[in-house]
Amino acid sequence: MAVSSTQVQFDSLFGLFTYLAVAVGIVVFSLLIYFIVKYREKPSSRQPDDTPILGKMPISRGHARSVVLTLSLSTLIIVPLIVGSFGAIDNILTPPQHVCQGCAIEVTAHQFYFQFTYDNGTKPYQTRDLLRVPVGENVRLTVTSADVFHDFGIIGYDIKTDAIPGRTNTIWFNPDKTGNFTIQCFEFCGVGHYNMKGTLMVMSYAAYFSWYNSTVVH
Repeated sequence: MAVSSTQVQFDSLFGLFTYLAVAVGIVVFSLLIYFIVKYREKPSSRQPDDTPILGKMPISRGHARSVVLTLSLSTLIIVPLIVGSFGAIDNILTPPQHVCQGCAIEVTAHQFYFQFTYDNGTKPYQTRDLLRVPVGENVRLTVTSADVFHDFGIIGYDIKTDAIPGRTNTIWFNPDKTGNFTIQCFEFCGVGHYNMKGTLMVMSYAAYFSWYNSTVVH
């Protein structure tokens, strides 16, 4: 069961690739078996008229129709994959312009932890390695690094982006269910990289905003 909007996108794309691969495989292996049986060598078999002979110019086979058919079938297979891939990538890389209050969060990677900054001035010690978000809302994350190259990703959500000093990358997601999920750095960033993990806590709408409103720094 999908747990986020981004996972739905990737699952749909993976399904498209899988179904087309299975269909092509069935056709190819069916033809392979058919031709093996039909053109197997028999006592009465003889060499085709266009068999290449050493020292003689080869006879033109004239199989232009086969070439056109092959290219046409390849195009029918490749075009849906290209359109589906670019559609999914464009959707994932185009964050919503407007999100609810408390759903636009800054992610800063450090050696070896993640710091999450909310727009209400939440105190840093309350959000180290713990990202709280409401279920069913678009969440926009702006990701950067305070020291070396890191890579921020959420396991199960199928989102991941580089955290680079002096640069900001933006990703987004919409969680479908409450629960805890693992945040991890996917870029080797030093001796403590193995332990650079955090937790995504997806909360009910009421519970999230109760917490959010209680952490405002005046």
